[in-house]
Amino acid sequence: MVDQFTDTFLGFKRACKHGVFGRVKHYYGVFEAQNRGSLHLHILIWLEGALSPKHLQEKVMADECFKKQLFSWMESVFKHDLPSNTRPIDDSASKAEKKKCLIDCPPHPDAINFDVLWQQFLREILDASGQVHKHNDTCYKKTPFSMAMLSLEDRDRLCRFHYPLDLVPESIMDENGKISLKRGDGRVVGYNPTISGSFQCNTDGKFVGSGALAMALSIYMTFYAAKSDISSAVIMSALAAATKTLQQAGPLSLDEERCRKLLLKTLNQIVGRRELSGQQVACALLGIGNHVTDTQFAVFYWSKLLSWISKEDFPPYAKQVPDITSR
Repeated sequence: MVDQFTDTFLGFKRACKHGVFGRVKHYYGVFEAQNRGSLHLHILIWLEGALSPKHLQEKVMADECFKKQLFSWMESVFKHDLPSNTRPIDDSASKAEKKKCLIDCPPHPDAINFDVLWQQFLREILDASGQVHKHNDTCYKKTPFSMAMLSLEDRDRLCRFHYPLDLVPESIMDENGKISLKRGDGRVVGYNPTISGSFQCNTDGKFVGSGALAMALSIYMTFYAAKSDISSAVIMSALAAATKTLQQAGPLSLDEERCRKLLLKTLNQIVGRRELSGQQVACALLGIGNHVTDTQFAVFYWSKLLSWISKEDFPPYAKQVPDITSR
């Protein structure tokens, strides 16, 4: 599935080298497993010829024709409303019933009324895959309230994902460089029609342009690309188990020895309590890895560099290295 996405939909294996977003220069994606083991992909895509955030903001502010072309392209690849003239799935149906529409094949491209059939097919996928945000307990896990305790108005106000979002009648860029794309439905998560309709899954696509939002997205994506796959709950559980074990062992004479054993036992508990899904185990055994990219990276041994760095130039980072020149 990922190969199809990168080779065909991003255009890397196509003769024209053009994909859904245009000509792609590079991509880097990281696989992440949820608690139940289901995998999903966080991917960064660099476009050929893309402007830097600063130059993008300057050109949009100075060139009205460029601004219209940019917004037209962005609105074509990122949608924030449901297909028009389509019917929703029956809200009274169960989740299992809603997902039955995904069993059907997509309409044939040669069908006379393909455009109409495709729009309805896409609508059913968006409804069934959760592309339209509906509040649940996850929205309020950082508040002292459960969803059942809140009124409909409070649910919208306290949702940690900030849904429903404000409606935007037309795409704009404010004086700070923030781009707000056209949004006709405040509960629809941004999606690409071609990708959502072809892969039949939930997606969340965003354009990293300029302004404070672009900086926030960069920090968010860097966090996901480098985050540990061990949850905080596992770490706290391991720490509690290690502390309990040391307490049962009785008092120690030295505080440093006690701290050393605590850290050692905590590490052992973390390794022993780490949960792995079948998909993660299979990837590790097959040597597939946890990321996908078109670029090769060299391994950089940072600790070795710090061992030989000049302590005169960088005293905080230099390590004590024995002098072997005098021997």
